[in-house]
Amino acid sequence: MSNENQPFRLTAFMEMLPADLADAIKRRATMRRYANNQFLHSRGDPNPGLSIVKSGAVKVGVYGLDGAFVLTSALGPGQTFGEFTLFAGLPRTQDAAATGDTEVYHLRAAEFLPLFERHREIGHALLAASLQRLHVVIEILDAMRRLPVRERTAKILFLTVQTMGAAEHLQIRQTEIAQMLGVSRVTMNRALQELSQLGLIAIGYGEIKIVDVAQFNDWIDANCNVSLEAG
Repeated sequence: MSNENQPFRLTAFMEMLPADLADAIKRRATMRRYANNQFLHSRGDPNPGLSIVKSGAVKVGVYGLDGAFVLTSALGPGQTFGEFTLFAGLPRTQDAAATGDTEVYHLRAAEFLPLFERHREIGHALLAASLQRLHVVIEILDAMRRLPVRERTAKILFLTVQTMGAAEHLQIRQTEIAQMLGVSRVTMNRALQELSQLGLIAIGYGEIKIVDVAQFNDWIDANCNVSLEAG
């Protein structure tokens, strides 16, 4: 099958690196385990460094004054966060918490930057991964501004599965999707039920399953007017 018929897939940073270089990063890193919903860091934390998801997933977003967590992205194995602290001189821009049992590699600036400066493959991989995630952000903004709720929900579910690196399962609550889209739970539930009735998704407890990823991608292409195919 040609690439033009393949659904968009986001490639994780660690997947882009030669095996020996990925191993070198792991050796320098500190690996930490987190329980479900355990905080990794808070918005405004000043410590510069790069974090890489080893297993599980990390949800990234912002807690509002009412205590509600507004999800902006979910990152799966091989995905990175913390680049802003290293290259833009910014503190942590969002809150981060584990989704399920999660393992994360952490590298302080002093541990990561010497490798980054010696091996240009790291810079190339980090740039490619960042640009792919920027593509996802642009697609989400397009969906937020232009699409009806059902189509908006479908597209964001598909893109979130890509950033989590999951083949088809998405561990996410309906309230988190609703807050991400800025709609009520009732509206979100209606959209999810419509997608379920179309045979595109299956709704479980704290989980949404895309029944057939390729079929879902075709439906999005036909109904959202913006192809998600790699190009």
